[in-house]
Amino acid sequence: MVKAPGHSAASTQDAHNTPVQDDGPPQSPESAGPEPGEGGAQFEAAEPGSEDATPPEPAAAAAQPHVRVDARLLEAALLNLRKRIAAVPLVFEISGAAAVKTERTKLLSQIDDYLLPRVRRSAAPVLVALVGSTGAGKSTLVNSIVGAHVSATGVRRPTTNSPVLACHPDEIDWFAENNFLPTLPRVRQERLARPGRDGLLVLAASEGMPRGIALLDTPDIDSVVQAHHEFAYQFLDASDLWLFMTSASRYADGAVWEVLQHARDRKASLGVVMSRVPQQHRAELVKHFTAMLDANGIDAADRFVIPEIPLIDEMLPPDAYQPIRDWLADTAARADRRVAVLTQTMSGVLDTFKTRVPAIAAHVEAQVVLRAELRHVAETAYQGAFTEAGAALQNGSLLRGEVIARWEDSLADGDLRPRRGVKAPNKKGKRARRGPSRTAALNSSLRSALESLIVSLADRAAEHVHDTWRGDPAGTVLLAAAAAERARDVRAKQVFESVFGPGGQSGHGDPADADLAAADAITVADAAQTAVFSRSSPDLALRATRATGAWQDHLTRLVEAGELGPVSRRISVDTDALSLVVLLAMLGEDAPSAAEPDAASIYTEPRQMLTPVFGAAMLTEILAKARADLLDRIRLLLDEELVRFVEVIDAAGPCDDVAAIRLYQAEFSLEAVR
Repeated sequence: MVKAPGHSAASTQDAHNTPVQDDGPPQSPESAGPEPGEGGAQFEAAEPGSEDATPPEPAAAAAQPHVRVDARLLEAALLNLRKRIAAVPLVFEISGAAAVKTERTKLLSQIDDYLLPRVRRSAAPVLVALVGSTGAGKSTLVNSIVGAHVSATGVRRPTTNSPVLACHPDEIDWFAENNFLPTLPRVRQERLARPGRDGLLVLAASEGMPRGIALLDTPDIDSVVQAHHEFAYQFLDASDLWLFMTSASRYADGAVWEVLQHARDRKASLGVVMSRVPQQHRAELVKHFTAMLDANGIDAADRFVIPEIPLIDEMLPPDAYQPIRDWLADTAARADRRVAVLTQTMSGVLDTFKTRVPAIAAHVEAQVVLRAELRHVAETAYQGAFTEAGAALQNGSLLRGEVIARWEDSLADGDLRPRRGVKAPNKKGKRARRGPSRTAALNSSLRSALESLIVSLADRAAEHVHDTWRGDPAGTVLLAAAAAERARDVRAKQVFESVFGPGGQSGHGDPADADLAAADAITVADAAQTAVFSRSSPDLALRATRATGAWQDHLTRLVEAGELGPVSRRISVDTDALSLVVLLAMLGEDAPSAAEPDAASIYTEPRQMLTPVFGAAMLTEILAKARADLLDRIRLLLDEELVRFVEVIDAAGPCDDVAAIRLYQAEFSLEAVR
């Protein structure tokens, strides 16, 4: 179990009872010093105009009890939460997706860079991040406190990204062993003020630093390089105590208050320094800055002022920086202050998890819902197409126009009518001798009608899915990505064929020239690919032709296997013609005019012709089997078309239906061990 002793109420007014182990270093002669408030550097608590007034000594820290928490349980809960956050699937570009991805990165960074290292080594030095705006004098303050030039100063500061961490030599190993910010490369400083390259942490060991504390000179918060600004925030999120520094000329800048409000929202332990304050305007500036801090709810009990004074060897005189150095040393040496700082900052971070983690979980749930909605749209469209196909195979809608004309021609030709008393001809021999006939034309018309029905239904379904998806930003992104991928495939094929010829046969010419030619030719292909999902697949017509042909062969076998009625024994039956009549009877079975006793109707006569051959019961069974088999083949074709859209969804990435629940559970487990 890890025990946290009492803490100073002045330093942790809103601290949560998250435990921090009290095994900090004992007070050493170097770290011992006067209590904060001795000297003229703190914000005045006396009447304005009293330039040398100092606040009274802080009240003795009243010990407050802390709950006992097992650090191993806290570490396990953090590791579990980290695992769940890292595994969150964010695959769709729904509203707020970019912000959630950024937030996920920040959460993982805070767990890896601060919470886990601090839980595992609560006795490690207190890390103080010195943060502020350009020209505030952060590097000068660091060098003055350390007593050596360890951090570079000058006009290049706004464009540098090599922060310096100063600590006592006995404690540098903690920071060198990648415990703190484990993914950040670092180097030990060999000579004074040698900066590292961008993105590299410079470790400066100095005997002038008090034991138990490390001072980190971070990149300027208003750097002209955005990456530097983000880098500075990464250091802030990995620090125990923030020492914010601004100048008398920059304290009202927006970047200043952005950082201070971030500290407020994080409930981080915070100290504030106003530097380069003209003596004649000191009271007025300090009063105004203090009022702004209070108005923004910035709870910084430790506030310091550094007057505008000449530097000595590019360092502040001792009376200007000593109160800040004593405050840092006192924080490291006094157990109650140390625990208060660590408890407040850790609790502040963990408190934000109570809203940030559920927000990500809610976004994950929205992703799952969106995925289901996109798929439902596609499945519903193609199910509707299948339903329409089933209706069209019975209501006689296909028996119109050219089909009726070919039917009437075939009746006049007499090929479809059974002949009494004539021996049935040999089917194979007749097929071999038969040339183009009116029956063949009727068969071609019927097959064309079936194929057109399948393609038109698939086209309408694809158009509906395409238009509906494009009504959602995430669907638009998915379709654009899929179209781009297809365009790349077309380009790769054109480049390949331009070099090797169709089928991979070697061609001639410079491959580079061929690539340029293909790039010119791909423009048209790109334009065609942008709408590829608004219609059916280019090869659907061919697949529909093959499917209807295979179905007709099956229909012929079904007719041959049917039990012929008594009358059919005296009737000559041509199986091909008979299967064609069965098809006509099937397509017009539920037509509105099928109930009218019209002998010349295409909706009634095929059934009248077939009833004596098979009998009414057998004919009904044959028609049902034929329709079921054709519908199965149409369903397969439409399912293949549906797969195109399913693949677009799947290409975005896996979407775990229970990831959000795991996140909620992980956050609940973390709160339970606090």
